Amino acid sequence: MTRRGPDASGRGAAVPQADDEREVRRRCRRALGVTTLGLMLVLVNATSLNLALPALSASFQVPAATADWFLVAFMLSNTASILVFSRISDMVGRRTIYLAGLVSFTAISLLCALAPNATVLIVLRVLQGIAAATTVTNTTAILTDVFPPDRLVRGLSLNITAASIAQMIGPALGGLLVTFADWHALFLVNVPIGILAVVLGAKLLPKIPRARGPRERFDVAGAVLSSAGLAVLLFGINRIGPWGATDLRVPAAILLGIALLTAFVLVELRISAPLLDFQLVRRPGRGQAYGAAFFNSFCRAGVVVLVGLHQQMVEHRTALEAGFVVMPLALLMMLCAPLSGRLSSRWSARTLSSLGALLVVLGTAGLAGQLATPGAPLVLMALWLGLIGGGTGLFTAPNTGAIMAGVSSDRRAVANGIRSMLFNSAQAAGTAVALLILTTWLGSSGVASYAADADDPAVRTGFAVAVAATGLAALSGFVLSLARGGPWRAR
Repeated sequence: MTRRGPDASGRGAAVPQADDEREVRRRCRRALGVTTLGLMLVLVNATSLNLALPALSASFQVPAATADWFLVAFMLSNTASILVFSRISDMVGRRTIYLAGLVSFTAISLLCALAPNATVLIVLRVLQGIAAATTVTNTTAILTDVFPPDRLVRGLSLNITAASIAQMIGPALGGLLVTFADWHALFLVNVPIGILAVVLGAKLLPKIPRARGPRERFDVAGAVLSSAGLAVLLFGINRIGPWGATDLRVPAAILLGIALLTAFVLVELRISAPLLDFQLVRRPGRGQAYGAAFFNSFCRAGVVVLVGLHQQMVEHRTALEAGFVVMPLALLMMLCAPLSGRLSSRWSARTLSSLGALLVVLGTAGLAGQLATPGAPLVLMALWLGLIGGGTGLFTAPNTGAIMAGVSSDRRAVANGIRSMLFNSAQAAGTAVALLILTTWLGSSGVASYAADADDPAVRTGFAVAVAATGLAALSGFVLSLARGGPWRAR
């Protein structure tokens, strides 16, 4: 492959390097394009359903506590499966697991559109969450395999930009489809996109050889304990609203989840090939980055579902209009994510992520005050949501790059799996806590369904308090981002 120039001036010696550079760029573009399409497929589906809760409640004639499960079932199974698939991917191959998951996700989406009742749809959403875990787990790990270390943050920022576009498209698309078609279309739209993602992935994703050495045994005990513990714990948190905190089943589920997760940690500390490698968390600064990512995700998930419901229930807007109201969050996230990639050559992850986390805190504080005020102008809503989205865009890529930096190739899916598990746990917990606070206020006001119109002052207060709770999570993320230590400027 080495080609020499026509003379001895030395210019010909640069040709192989130029060829190598073109090949690196080509591989990076292909990996970024394919994984971004798969990630967008999952995120569009997840975010479009947020605005469909009133329509689903009316279609299946179920109360709010049951309708929550159209969201929560996906989140629970997705979160519980991430660590399992991250380890399997490192052992078997990221490309294989990624493509198998996309095929499954696409097929289950078709079945969801055909669901005859709420129970079947909830079961299918569980299976869909498991399939989506393969995409969530492997996207960042594949990019880390392909991108050179000095370009990783920029690659991640582009991927996050596309994810932001998906989160912007999702609510708008969900509102559009629910308004002019019905909820079935939310799942049918996944099918052609999923087929395209599978075909492109099979053709373009590189085959990264598995790390040499003896094949490690899969941690079955860790997989069972982590999946069951996360699912049971989040289930207990979710049931506080419909069952009440005094119902013995609630503390029993929460305590059982904590016990299972404690047993999981003890098992992981004693085996040679754990599902969760605690050495990854112990690296200085990485543990704080993981924690900051958790609280950032907790806040954003709660804000999106609350604003979407607020616009429909309190402001009496259609699902489509509510989707457009939420859009500034994703739009500013999309614009600021690539900015963080460019700034990463001058400023450290600590600086960029902490600044982003601070903007999220300010945005949630302003939003809480807005939701409690009747007749507040929409331009202020756009401002607060824009601060949250812009802060998240500035925060995410540098924080993720700091987590993945220095991780060996045979642990990249696990490292990203921990991040993704925390991200999804936070989304499930943030959604569950936000809806718990909201449904408590709705119940005290005599409102039983998300399909109802409710402009009672107590309901407005419930929305404001729920957003303020997400703001406390954002503040925790800001503190952890500062606490990671290290320089303010890039070295």
